[in-house]
Amino acid sequence: MLGFAIHTSSPQLGLMLQGVDASSQSVSRYQVWDLGRDVSSHLHVKMMEFILPYRWQDLSFVAVAKGPGGFTGTRIGVVAARTLAQQLEIPLFGVSSLAAMGASQAQPADKDIAIAMVAKRESVFGAIYRPAEEGNLVVVRADGVVPNAKWAEVLASWERPLVDVTAAAGKGLAESVTGVMALATARYKRGDRPEWSSVLPFYGQHPVHR
Repeated sequence: MLGFAIHTSSPQLGLMLQGVDASSQSVSRYQVWDLGRDVSSHLHVKMMEFILPYRWQDLSFVAVAKGPGGFTGTRIGVVAARTLAQQLEIPLFGVSSLAAMGASQAQPADKDIAIAMVAKRESVFGAIYRPAEEGNLVVVRADGVVPNAKWAEVLASWERPLVDVTAAAGKGLAESVTGVMALATARYKRGDRPEWSSVLPFYGQHPVHR
């Protein structure tokens, strides 16, 4: 089993390769590039360079951060992942960017994880997850756009102990490609085999105020 994860929901690009190859060697490596607006023009080259010495045909599944995040970057990453999974006829796991942040760092098993990322118009992209067995996260408040004041109320009134994780918009977000891989691997081991067509980008907010 060899998985390939993509994170383009911020000005950074994150790629990860993890699993066991055909010779039973363990593989686990990831890299992040600060590409800014050039993600679209460098994505495919970086992917082809990063996967070496393996081939695309060696992959068992693909995983991608599906947002929330930047409109253009999120769309490019999801399209690339869908195309790859479709052509290889392998599963594609779409992972929330917020869930990936939670899964990329060790958290106490007895506390819920509140993940927030700064959004536009005095709001945050917010969600709350609960750690489960085998590295899984259970959604207890779904991803959504929440005004800052309302999010503060949610945290203050939450009935269980919380770990509060807040990130600036796009800052260091692609480092959580490790979380994308962790959650996708857990689902793959559980027997999930989602079709490429089931993964759609979640932008969170429309780029133009409506």
